[in-house]
Amino acid sequence: MAYYVEERISGTAIGPRRPVINEYFLSSYTMAIYGGCEFGCPYCDGWAVQQRPLNERVRVPVDLPECVQRDLDGLDRGDLVGITALSDPYQPAELTYRLTRQTLRTFAEHNQPVLILTKSPTVVEDLAILERIHATSLAIVMFTLLTTDSHLAEKIEDRTPAPALRLDAIATLKRAGIPVGVALMPVLPYVNDTDLILHTTLNAIADAGADFVVWDYLLIPDERHRGRVNDMLARIGRYPPSYYRDLYRGRALPDLTYRNERDQALLERCDALNLPVRAPHAIYAGRLRPQNEAALLLKHTAFRDSVQGRAHLARQGYELADLIYTGQATDAQLRASPLYDTLNAILSRSRVAES
Repeated sequence: MAYYVEERISGTAIGPRRPVINEYFLSSYTMAIYGGCEFGCPYCDGWAVQQRPLNERVRVPVDLPECVQRDLDGLDRGDLVGITALSDPYQPAELTYRLTRQTLRTFAEHNQPVLILTKSPTVVEDLAILERIHATSLAIVMFTLLTTDSHLAEKIEDRTPAPALRLDAIATLKRAGIPVGVALMPVLPYVNDTDLILHTTLNAIADAGADFVVWDYLLIPDERHRGRVNDMLARIGRYPPSYYRDLYRGRALPDLTYRNERDQALLERCDALNLPVRAPHAIYAGRLRPQNEAALLLKHTAFRDSVQGRAHLARQGYELADLIYTGQATDAQLRASPLYDTLNAILSRSRVAES
């Protein structure tokens, strides 16, 4: 069990505006509620960004609600804040401190769009606040879900709520009209990337009513994290370190050929289930700044282009998205996009507001 350290924030609670919009989480800003994470999943990137164990202690910023109140005064209401930063906002500390709940109430008062990433069904306890936010701006909940196999889940994330509880929470949020997605993050080679496990997991996600799914691959940024991953593999079964050594070859991400093949397999399975692989445009249409909306639409289209081998279109889409997000795109650049008519219609809202 982690121990809690109460502290006060010395700077801002919400990070600086991102130079590019986050296509997974639709966010222009990122923040964490707590520091450290009692769940302590061994694959988490959080282990690599601090010297002490991720789950040894949890830092509790007791003045977070006041700092968020101050930070929101300088934010555009069309910029979404992602509560997604390497620490689960509904980890056990939330039952004591309720900082996530207080933060969401402040967001509701300011009509601030938000996306929450969690592994805990406890988020459902704040459903009334989420409904209030979504009625006036945008509230999205995403669950990290790597597998529906309870035995496997116990070996790779034994301190988190069971996958079945997360699936139930997805269904509850969906019935309440809250957009809900799933982050299959990370895809763990030889663990949750097999055709059988992907079939089972994606079918369960679709059956629960999730609006979309995203995925990314296990990051191994240094040798300390590599050792932790090897220990995790040893708990699961007989996975010699050579499996990952051959696949990663000293890099932070697995081999590009492997990722391309798995991307195609995941996309095909999701398409067969009518399960979107990024947040559908209808979820955020008219709820974010026009520049953000257009940039996300382009990036989501570019991802599909990339997986399906249309590299030139993908590169063009990603580059134009970043230009639109930063307000640097010219009309000529917009007209070169196959999505020009849609982009022009979206961005015209911004022109009308400025005139």
